[in-house]
Amino acid sequence: MKLWMRPAGAPEPPYIVAFRCRFSVAHASSIPFRFSADECCQLFLDGKWLLSGPERGIPQRWYYQQGSMDVAPGEHVLVARVLCFGKEWTAYGQMSIQHGFYFEDPDGILQTWEYQLLEGCEFRKPFPDWGTFPRISVGTSYNKEMLEGRSGNWQPVEFFNDERKLFAPDLPLMRREAIQPVAKSGSIHTFSTYACAWASYKFTGSGQVKIRWFEAPYCTEEFDDVWLKGEKGRRDGAFIVGNHDEFEVDGELVWHDFWWHAGCHVEIIADEGVSVDARFYQTGYPFPPLKLDSELHRMALHTLQCCSMETFLDCPWYEQLMYIGDSRITARIVYHLFQDHRLPEKALRIFSLSQQEDGSLRSHYPSKGMQKIPSFTLIYLLMLQDYFKVHGKNSLILEILPRAEKIGAYILRHRGADGLLRFPDWNFIDWTAEWDNGVPPAGAENCPLQWFGVLALRALAKITEAEEWLQAAKQLQARIHEHYYVPERGLYADDLQHQSFSEHAQVLALLADPAAPVKEALACETLIECSIYFSFYYLEACRCAGLTELAAKRLQKWESLPEQGLKTLPEEFVQPRSDCHAWGAHILLELPSPNQQP
Repeated sequence: MKLWMRPAGAPEPPYIVAFRCRFSVAHASSIPFRFSADECCQLFLDGKWLLSGPERGIPQRWYYQQGSMDVAPGEHVLVARVLCFGKEWTAYGQMSIQHGFYFEDPDGILQTWEYQLLEGCEFRKPFPDWGTFPRISVGTSYNKEMLEGRSGNWQPVEFFNDERKLFAPDLPLMRREAIQPVAKSGSIHTFSTYACAWASYKFTGSGQVKIRWFEAPYCTEEFDDVWLKGEKGRRDGAFIVGNHDEFEVDGELVWHDFWWHAGCHVEIIADEGVSVDARFYQTGYPFPPLKLDSELHRMALHTLQCCSMETFLDCPWYEQLMYIGDSRITARIVYHLFQDHRLPEKALRIFSLSQQEDGSLRSHYPSKGMQKIPSFTLIYLLMLQDYFKVHGKNSLILEILPRAEKIGAYILRHRGADGLLRFPDWNFIDWTAEWDNGVPPAGAENCPLQWFGVLALRALAKITEAEEWLQAAKQLQARIHEHYYVPERGLYADDLQHQSFSEHAQVLALLADPAAPVKEALACETLIECSIYFSFYYLEACRCAGLTELAAKRLQKWESLPEQGLKTLPEEFVQPRSDCHAWGAHILLELPSPNQQP
């Protein structure tokens, strides 16, 4: 049990609170400390940015962050700015147990803490980058010296007992590297590539400043507010969509953003009486540098980097969630290119801890929302097998194994009398134009989902060395061939009525059996096509089955992307919501690997 602090009376969210501790040292000192916060915080020493944290976690695994501060003899002040937005307002990937701040230093130098609520500000929901932290409007009554621990009304904190266990960080600190825009056109500042960056601003003068980040301008004013799509063309349009952070300036105002932003551009609109000094700091997982020859592969690597933070992300622009389907792909890339596997290890553990009573997993975690995608629960076992092939039955595999076997039981419980699988919840397979919301027309009876069941059961058999899972996989494979295979077409149908045919069913069949009788038809027939995401499985199947010509033809889809003005790889080949989506970076698996490949 740890003693945490909070504002007196525990106010209702959303709010931001600053905790300060004034202290003095007689000699130059390096003071080690550890801290945690709920939801998260940034530390400032004598008004200067020091550290952010803790590492993003979940209720079952909340982290502390370690740090140290070098101070000269004299008086100092440490300030922690803590975000307490609550479930309605916080980022979609941010979880919470009980708002507060925890701090300890072994030397006992920092003792007396006070707090001040951030006032003079209003929050607004972000658009179109939904799922991220709120926009903010900062008024003239905001205490401009709060982060220096001065001015305003500081009150004694209220301490409370918190029973959560705090875990040591699983990951190293994220990067914080100064970057600057390379071009300016009017109010638009453009970076040389896609940026995920913390920002600090110094406003001087009198008037208003409005700031917003965006990936690319749109070609027309037409924008789908539901699917968050518009025509982007070559990313050289003239129309920007999105709301701003807003600042009322009267004198000098220094502002440090409370979360990083993403995009290729930042728009800074300042009244004539206001000057702006902007500083940007690129963040992300500290992968070692890697030199790649082709522009396309460099785009793919940068996409991976932009989607690798304290968790894997589907994309940095909106949502910022770690999905199982996306993360299996990004983990494979990490195994392929790097020796540091701490981020995939964290992902595997976190996903396993999302397990529900029935054995299924949440499709994305950490997350303040509940969503279940059966195919992603099955893909988790493939992701676990990928790791097992690299690391063997190590301590992490042994830790997760009981949960993995519970997934196996979940699969078998959903077998029908005909031996086929039928799961409740969102039976998403892939984003295709022909399928409604990513679900094949067969719904819960779709053939690709059956094949994922075969592959998942085989993976579990491989890890556990248990014959029961292998036998269940064989039985399911036989039922799939019986119910879905159409001999006259040499294809597996998506549905039991044999009305829909997709690449998805064929490539998964080839992954289950490289000799599956679908190769000729896959090459010749017009089928529902795999997206940039599912082309991971398409290319895997081509490698397994020796279909080199088909693989080369599919890879051509990536070759046109640099011509579209992209700096990273998009969510979809055509009209994507996001220009930076990790699941398209799997073309890096086509490169030679310095590591053992799963």
